[in-house]
Amino acid sequence: MDCEDVMDTMERAGDLKGELSEYARSPRFDRAVRDMIFEAFPGGVVDDEMTFSAALDSFIFTKRLDGGQTVVEMFAERFTGEDRALVLSWTDYVQGVFEIKEPYGDDGFVAVNHIDELTYRIRSNMGPAGVERLTPGVVMVGGIVPVGDDWMISGASAAFPAKDASDALAGVRELQLRNPKLVFRNPEKLARAREIQAAQRESFVDLYGSDMIAVPGDEVKEKVLAFYRHDYERAGSKSGPWTPPDLPDPGFAQMGTVAILFDEEDGLGFHPDFDLLQEVFADPALIARGRYREVVGGYLRGDDVSPRILQRLAAQDPGKASEVFRKLLKKPRFSWERDGEALLRKHKADWYDAPRLPRVIPV
Repeated sequence: MDCEDVMDTMERAGDLKGELSEYARSPRFDRAVRDMIFEAFPGGVVDDEMTFSAALDSFIFTKRLDGGQTVVEMFAERFTGEDRALVLSWTDYVQGVFEIKEPYGDDGFVAVNHIDELTYRIRSNMGPAGVERLTPGVVMVGGIVPVGDDWMISGASAAFPAKDASDALAGVRELQLRNPKLVFRNPEKLARAREIQAAQRESFVDLYGSDMIAVPGDEVKEKVLAFYRHDYERAGSKSGPWTPPDLPDPGFAQMGTVAILFDEEDGLGFHPDFDLLQEVFADPALIARGRYREVVGGYLRGDDVSPRILQRLAAQDPGKASEVFRKLLKKPRFSWERDGEALLRKHKADWYDAPRLPRVIPV
């Protein structure tokens, strides 16, 4: 592709991005956009254009709506050929903290993203005027989308001059911990995280004799600290004596028995009211009681609840599991062995759509 073609593609990408932003603000998305605004601005008042632009881009490119598609995927259906392919490529949207290293042509620059530690060639669809402030040493905080072999600035971005770069970079660790998916764009980071998580699971099993233990809620913190210490010492760390991490209060003290599961794929997870789950899977007649229905329903329908516990309990006696779900769902012909996986996929699509990411982040 020659220089003129590249410029034309970037200009077309800019036009499409503008149309996409307008499409996202159309009446069909009013409710979803309103929810997005209240999430970004708890008071419901948009008082920061930069924050709004970042939230809107995140909504457009990453938020799966009720039908399972993102806004950008729905928008792409309006096009064919090269335009459709270009818009669909934007599902690979990147938010980052980009330290600019050198210019790239008249309308771009080469930058390292401190979130995933990868290097990007980034351009502006506004031409040289769009990168006038973005010189070597400046840190740009914002989003980018792919355009061919390069990337295009998407939405509003903040630029911190070199003298203030340390302030911008100070928040990188928090962003990494809050957005692991952004970190794991880097395949080396992902591979290292999987290695660390696998080693930690071995430490958990070495300490407790199994990858799952069930303990009273008020003992969870003690058990987790014991595991972290065992893992630290087992790794033979040369960083000196072990120092307990400052763990937040998990709030499990009033939640009966908690299952602590270190799953191969999902990593370390916590499952409250495990005693009630065990009881109802042992005696399906208990599902008639409100509290048991509430707990099983929560494990089934909770978006952020791993399906692993239900799978494990059901595997112990598929017949009894079938009875539990027949009564819960009011489907007398339900069979766990035949219908169980489809049921979990219906309520926990995100857990099946792609491989699970590690819960540990090498930073």
